[in-house]
Amino acid sequence: MTLEQWAAASVVLGAILTALTLAVTVSRPLRRLARHNEEFRQDWYGVPARPGHDAVPGVPERLRRIETELRPNGRGTLRDAVNDAERRLKDVESRLDDHLRAQHGGTSRG
Repeated sequence: MTLEQWAAASVVLGAILTALTLAVTVSRPLRRLARHNEEFRQDWYGVPARPGHDAVPGVPERLRRIETELRPNGRGTLRDAVNDAERRLKDVESRLDDHLRAQHGGTSRG
């Protein structure tokens, strides 16, 4: 092999090593980005049930469930429970005011 052939071979080898180094350097952040993207997609769209694991609902389904709980429907949603608690509190406050008025000769608290 002549000196020119050795020089050409070393240039080719250098180019290959440079390309491999660049590929490895770029691939790490790209793999990390792909993993984060996959995690986001699983959170957003949910994960179907598989052997040994329950299904995990996605964000739209979870939001639908929350919205359903926040609308009163007379069937035991969270909003119905809050409304009922507020009614009971007003009733207790009213009865307490009546009791204090009766005990203190017509003056109410507050």
